[in-house]
Order: sequence, then structure tokens, then C-alpha cells
Amino acid sequence: MLTTVFGLGLALGLEPAVATEPAPGSSAAAPAAASEPVATAEAEPVTTAEAEPAPAMEPAPVAASAGDNVPTVTEPAETPVAPTPVAAEGPPFYTDADMAALRDRYDLPPLPTEAPQRARWRCLIADPTCTFNVEVNATSAYAYRVQQGSPASDAISRWHSGRSQYDVWVNLPGVVETHGKYRYTRLSLGPKGGVIVSDSKTLWGNAGLAMRYWFGRGRWAPTLELSSALTFRLTTENMDGVIATRRSPIGVTADVGFGLGGFGALIIGGQYDSPLAREDVSEVARVYPSGMFFVGFRGNIVWGAPAAAAVGTTALSQRAAPGVRP
Repeated sequence: MLTTVFGLGLALGLEPAVATEPAPGSSAAAPAAASEPVATAEAEPVTTAEAEPAPAMEPAPVAASAGDNVPTVTEPAETPVAPTPVAAEGPPFYTDADMAALRDRYDLPPLPTEAPQRARWRCLIADPTCTFNVEVNATSAYAYRVQQGSPASDAISRWHSGRSQYDVWVNLPGVVETHGKYRYTRLSLGPKGGVIVSDSKTLWGNAGLAMRYWFGRGRWAPTLELSSALTFRLTTENMDGVIATRRSPIGVTADVGFGLGGFGALIIGGQYDSPLAREDVSEVARVYPSGMFFVGFRGNIVWGAPAAAAVGTTALSQRAAPGVRP
């Protein structure tokens, strides 16, 4: 029986309990100490090394037979690549030398290096840098006047006199020239109107067009001026020496001038007053044909001299020509 239990303990891996004798001095009646359980070591799992796979066998190269045509592959030779120039970031994309060469190729003038001078008096005096301006001009001129004495005769009255004129010009840009970053007026055209004064306290009104062409871009550039207008008589001095309004038909006046900048111009022109000689018009209201030829100076009143000359001409010409019918 004991042999069987001992065999089972060995099979279960348990060590048999060893009986110890009681220590001397201990009572014999005390029960034997219970045997304490003995820790058993667990069996460690046995790991087996896995066999490494055998390397795959590469197929042996097949030798080419003499009859097979095997193409030979050759790699292309590398060509050197030139470094690309680095472009400048942002404008300008052309240098000053490039622009100068381009303008020289197309026969263009060089770009201006300095900004143009600003117009004086805020364009009250005409200037090529002004795109729009309004000016007041005064004219003083010598006038050679002619008037028919009577429709029934060939008598013609001729006399020397003066002519003064005060006009307002509104100059609008007609042709504009661009030079670099700046714009210049080459030709201006616009309406004009004013009054004309001559001897015998005769006063005409006029309304028409004025044109000025600039031959340069400077402040003192030469100019060519043309003006024409319709005229109508406003007042005159009658036979009794009284200034009265006078009914008259429409006349015409025109002149051409050669100037220096917008300061002034020498002008030459003429004026013609059409007759009002119908049969139903009384002798008192009858107007005979007349005209004048004049040469003088026209300039802007801002710098003073043209205005003074025109006022002086007006004062000297206010006299009644003897033997001349108004």
C-alpha cells in the first residue's frame, strides 16, 4: 500500500515527506506537526530551433548558341548640360541698355532724363504740358478800314484806325504726344468768344473757334495760331453823336498768328460786315457793307503787356472819322 502511494507521488513529481523525530523535551502527546506543502518547480517548455530554409537555387545561365543573334545594348553617353541663367525676379525685365538699343532700332528719340517744367499760373497761360486750359487774350492792332458810302454810287470811304479785341479761349486737346512717361499737347482746338472795339465807338461781338499748334514741347516753343468767328454789331455812334444799338447782319472775321509759347503772337487778319440794304429797310436803319484789314499783337493778359496795349489802343481809337457814315 505504501509502495503504491510512493509511486504515485513520484509520478506526480512530489517529493515524499520526510518524517522528523520530535525534539527532545517536547511532549510525546503532542500531535505530529503537519507536513508543510513543498513548492514544486514547474517544468520549463522546451523550445526547438526552427530549421532555416535552404537558399533558392538560381538557374544556371544558358549559353547562347552560335546561331542566335543577341543584340548588344549600349548606354548613351551623357551630354553636358549648360547651366541656365537665373532671371531677375520682378520688373523691370529689360535693362536701360536694352531699351536704348530698341529705341535706336526704330529711330525713336531717347527717353527724357529729367521731368518737364510745370506750367506756370496753373495753366492760365497756354503750355504744352497742359491738356486743358482757359485763357483770356487781348489784341491791339492797326486797322485799315473800308466802307461803301452809298449803294447808288461807287464812293468808298477808306481810313486808318485801330482795333482792340478781348477774347476768352477754351483750349481742348486735339492731338496729344506721349514722350516717355509724359504727355504733351501738340494741337489744341476749342471755342472762343469776346468783343471787338474800333473807332466811332463801334462794338462787335464774336463767337467762333480757335486753334493752336505747338512745334515743340518747351514752354517757349513756337506756335501757329488760327482763329475764325462770326461777328455781329452791338453798338455804334450815330450821326448825332449818340451811342445806340444797331441792327446788323452776321459778318465774319479770321486771322492767323505766329507765336512764342502761350505768351503772345503776331497776327494778321481781316473782317467783313455784310450789308443790310433791303428796300423795306429805312434809311436810318440801313447798314452799308464794310470791312477792315488789321495787323497786330495778341497775347495773354496774365503777364500784363497785352492788356495794357489793348486798353491804350481802345482809348486812342475812340474818335469819329470825318466824313464816314457809321
